[in-house]
Amino acid sequence: MTPKRLLNKIDKDQQEYYIFLVKECFSGFSNAEYNFSVYRYSSCYAWLVHSSEFFWKSLTILSGNYFELKHEASQADMANISKDLLSDDERIRAYTILSQFPTIRRDLARYGYYEKGTHVTASPEAAFNRENTEPELHKVNWLINKLREIHYYQLFDPPIKIGILSGYVRARKEKPCSYYPHSRHKKAVQWMIDIKGIKDDNDSDLFQASLTPISNLSSGTFSIVINPFGEAYPELGSAEGVGLRTILSYIQDGGIFINSGGQPFVYSWDVNTGSHSLLVNFVPILSYEESDYNEGMPVLSRNESLAIPQEALILKRYFDVETEWDHPEKEIVGPIEVEIEYDKILGNDRLKTKARAYRPVRQQLSDKFQPLVHSPESLWGTVYPVTAIKFGRGFLIQTGMNLDEEREYMLLLDIIRRLSLVGYESLAKFS
Repeated sequence: MTPKRLLNKIDKDQQEYYIFLVKECFSGFSNAEYNFSVYRYSSCYAWLVHSSEFFWKSLTILSGNYFELKHEASQADMANISKDLLSDDERIRAYTILSQFPTIRRDLARYGYYEKGTHVTASPEAAFNRENTEPELHKVNWLINKLREIHYYQLFDPPIKIGILSGYVRARKEKPCSYYPHSRHKKAVQWMIDIKGIKDDNDSDLFQASLTPISNLSSGTFSIVINPFGEAYPELGSAEGVGLRTILSYIQDGGIFINSGGQPFVYSWDVNTGSHSLLVNFVPILSYEESDYNEGMPVLSRNESLAIPQEALILKRYFDVETEWDHPEKEIVGPIEVEIEYDKILGNDRLKTKARAYRPVRQQLSDKFQPLVHSPESLWGTVYPVTAIKFGRGFLIQTGMNLDEEREYMLLLDIIRRLSLVGYESLAKFS
């Protein structure tokens, strides 16, 4: 069943309420996943309860209805969810999941209340462990994936709200980013103007575009956010900070973040000082060797010829994806001209053309990325110059091309248009 678009059929207050509930649902599930990964099963369970509650409440609001002041859903509450969103079988499955949280475990996880009027206190370890928490995590994961699919159909109902990073983190008193490594063809304001000019198949405006500081990403307003600064992004300070955390949170909670060119998050632009810094966790030392002695103490020599390893880069550390790098011994340095082909997700025409690839995603076994563009015969072998990388409930679009010239810039605008017209349907169902 394909969910219908209902967001524009409810009033503005309901729309904002719905988006708030969806964000809380997704954020709660991310917290559940994190707590499960660090063996905090009681906290995981509490967030699962929270997330499942916001699941049915968000769909109730999207259906144009309201709910009573309570935590648990009844069959009558589920009936208030439009059949345009959930089929009868899906509503039965959702209600089965929602009603199967044991009351005693739910109350303990949410309120710390366990004794239920008795004088016997049992250890919470008996209530929460990996064996009885993991099945609940998988069940709620079905709810989350279903809501994400429904939510994407709402977000991509034109005009689609799209934000272009303005260069600020939060305030005009900052020194906005003016560094565009491998994305120098157009500045942020020009991106906004060009995005506004993109039309849908009916020659109507496809996007409602605006410049935005990073702090606005937390509102959940934008279906898509574009980073026009290529390998750089605005940050408070010279290290990984609130700018990066806000971007990651935006993606994790269902957003689509498009990085315009090169390797994302390689440089941070400090909006306090107006300068950029290389952002890698890496000391470039290949090896130490005892080569001499000074007053009886060994003096160690070092070799600093080692290239930056993938594990030092944010793309690998957070998204577990690797890109191709320079290979001077093979005369592969900088952007390389390659033949590219659009994948079917962008339309059945499978456009073929040429582009300058730079840091394309390398071929690897991973269930986290969905290729948008591939290059089957490059100097690297098969690579993916444009890729959607799943992170939480959203996607990072890695553009492994050099956007210093018109051709690649226009290609990316075309990819964004196609993704917004047809490609989002595949992303909505990607799990």
